[in-house]
Amino acid sequence: MKIENKFLKINKTVRYSTFGDLTSETKYFWILLHGSNMICEQMLYKFKNFNPKEHFLISPEGLSRFYKSGFNGDVVASWITKRDRLEEIKDVSGYLTKILNLYKKHLSKKCKTILLGFSQGGTIGFRWLHSKNINIDYFIPYSCWIPEDINLKLSKTDLNKVNIIYTYGIDDPYINKKKSDEVIALVNKNKIKISFEKYKGSHRVEKTQLIYIFKKYITSSD
Repeated sequence: MKIENKFLKINKTVRYSTFGDLTSETKYFWILLHGSNMICEQMLYKFKNFNPKEHFLISPEGLSRFYKSGFNGDVVASWITKRDRLEEIKDVSGYLTKILNLYKKHLSKKCKTILLGFSQGGTIGFRWLHSKNINIDYFIPYSCWIPEDINLKLSKTDLNKVNIIYTYGIDDPYINKKKSDEVIALVNKNKIKISFEKYKGSHRVEKTQLIYIFKKYITSSD
C-alpha cells in the first residue's frame, strides 16, 4: 500500500483584530502575536490604557483553531505544530508579512513599528524575522522560547538592527531558571543583542510590565 503526502496552496480567510485609529497622528504601530490556546482579541485587552490616537495595534489570529475543551465551548487558536512545520512556517510568515504591508504604507515616517509576541507568538516572531526581511524598530519576545533549530545569525531580518527586549515573569513555570539560562545561552550563541527584563509575575502578559518597557525603551528614544 503506497501512501504519499502532498501539499496544495489554497486561499484562506484569516481573522485579526485592531485597536486605535490609524491616522497621521499615529506614533506607534504594534503587531501583537498571541500565545497558543488564545484568540487575537485577548492581546488587545492588555493595551486598554494606551492612547488610541497615538497607538494603532493589530493582533492577527493563528491559522489553526480548535475547541479549548473537548468538542464544544470556547474556540482558541494556535500558530504551528510539529506536523509539517516548515510548510506552516511559510504560511504564517507570508500571512504576517501581508498584514504588515497592508498597513505599513499608511504610516508616517516618524511612526515606530513594534512587534510583540507572547509565548508561542514570540517564537513565531523569531521565525518570521528569520524567514523574511521585515522592517521593524522593536521586537518584544514575551515569555517565549527562542527557536534553537535555526541559525538566527542568518536571519533575513538583521536582528542586531532591531531593538529586542526579552521579558518574562520570574514565577513563570515555562521559563524557570534552567530555561532562562538556556535562552541566554542561545542568545550568546547567535550573537544577538538583547535586553532582558524579568519581573515578579507568571505566564501571562502584565499591563504594568508593558507600560514599563514602553516607557523605558521606546518613549525614551523619542
